[in-house]
Amino acid sequence: MKKLWHLPIPSNWKILLWKILTDTLSVGTEFEKRNLDVSLFCCLCGEGHNEMESTGHLFRDCELSRRIWAGSELGIRVMNVETGNIKEWIISWIRYFYNRKGGERSVIAFAAILWGLWTLRNNVIFKEVAVTRQYLVHGFFKSVHENIQILCDHLDKKDKGISNCNGQDEHSLSSLAEIREGKPVRVIGMQGTCEVIRVKVDASWRRDYRAAIGWVAYNSAGTEILRKQQKIRAESALQAEVLGLRDALLWAQQCGYLHLDISTDCLQLINQIAGTEKENHLINQALASIRWLYASFHCLSFNFIPRSLNVVAHGLAYQTMRL
Repeated sequence: MKKLWHLPIPSNWKILLWKILTDTLSVGTEFEKRNLDVSLFCCLCGEGHNEMESTGHLFRDCELSRRIWAGSELGIRVMNVETGNIKEWIISWIRYFYNRKGGERSVIAFAAILWGLWTLRNNVIFKEVAVTRQYLVHGFFKSVHENIQILCDHLDKKDKGISNCNGQDEHSLSSLAEIREGKPVRVIGMQGTCEVIRVKVDASWRRDYRAAIGWVAYNSAGTEILRKQQKIRAESALQAEVLGLRDALLWAQQCGYLHLDISTDCLQLINQIAGTEKENHLINQALASIRWLYASFHCLSFNFIPRSLNVVAHGLAYQTMRL
């Protein structure tokens, strides 16, 4: 399990793997344990099938998953007789690839397919995507291949742009001087040429625990997408800031944005995200929920900006406090 965090893959993929291996992924079997009133059946099986959605079924035993594994560059044939634990199955394949010459690419490809299956499942449920042959060829496999190629190119160049979820990467270990200058604390993936949504966040707070958050989102062309202002309760200014950050992340997750760049003028919060400052107990829970959201993004970075460059978000929070 410890070796999981050292795999040459993005942090959100590692978190997905960890949830599969610890049987904590939000699938049908988990919903059944919690008595949730949601569908418990696999959405990839198609009409006429009522297979319970478990991690083993979703990532290996589903008929569609079998076809995807067989059609991938790994050519893994999942047989009907394979009834072993999904955890053992995954660990066995990763060990097998690592024992081969040049096995890093195979490990990346294996993880990319697992991530692709999870993304496909969510797209079917939340975006009502129809799983057609054309979609699999031009959507699923194209995306998987691009992810593999990007990561392998990074590996070849020994680039450290892909961070570990425990924060031990070049960005989270940036010096305080670099953070003050606005160097991004990148915790998930890399930006490259992808479409990045940029969000500026701020908060206001008073000693009577009244607070307000404000944030504004822009697309890569700099056009404003949305702005939000809301009154909240907070025990400190720092807690108000982190709640504003979490609110922006939740919005991005709900909208399905995969590449996010967030800026705030709260240097203390950026330092804590970067791991260069001890966490405050008042914001531990909110920070934990933010880190839980990491798995929703392909690319996620946090930046410190001076107040003079964050006037819109600051104005939204300040005005809301005066209402």
